[in-house]
Amino acid sequence: MVQEKSYNFVISNFYKKFTDRLLCQLESVFVVNQTEQKKKAILEITFQLLNEKRIKDIKIEEIAKKAVVSKVTLFKYYQNKSHLMNYVLLKSFEHMVDEIEEIINGDLDFTDTFQAIIDLELKQLKVFSPVFSENLMTQYSESPDFFDTDALLPQAKIYENLFEKGQKEEKISKEYTKEDFLFIINIFNSGMKGLSIERLLEKTELLSRFFLNGWK
Repeated sequence: MVQEKSYNFVISNFYKKFTDRLLCQLESVFVVNQTEQKKKAILEITFQLLNEKRIKDIKIEEIAKKAVVSKVTLFKYYQNKSHLMNYVLLKSFEHMVDEIEEIINGDLDFTDTFQAIIDLELKQLKVFSPVFSENLMTQYSESPDFFDTDALLPQAKIYENLFEKGQKEEKISKEYTKEDFLFIINIFNSGMKGLSIERLLEKTELLSRFFLNGWK
């Protein structure tokens, strides 16, 4: 019962922080003057449009108009359209990683940790539309300055920590390597993105049970 309460508290707490702090993390300083208000408006509108349209269909003029700033002002803060798209996408990606890392570094055992991550990723899918995920992958494949190797290390590291926790608790067989685990996690996450939220919510228990039992 205590474990269940702890698990529910973690999920509730992380989801609240996820929704409340997402846009704040896109710009790490407080809004203290007009300049920061303009930058915050630009980031919020860009995030909104990235959830609604493909990057090729997003116009700087539309961002500037909806953010109530001039194009000159926008380009003073962000070098070009690609720079702005990359900034918002990367900050959103970093936020996702941070939320998962907090769960893994918490006090839950491996099974509850994995379930908490699944629940969090389902909630993330409600915040980030399929179009947003498509935009993320588009910039990843087409924009040379979007990701470097160092940017991917934190994500790999947190799943390595999950793997080590699973083996320590004997929930993952010693026959499997870290590379095996990361390979399956990648397939698992990619497959989730191809399904509707409704379908994923309906099959959450099945997904978790299959994944966890498959490692024994």
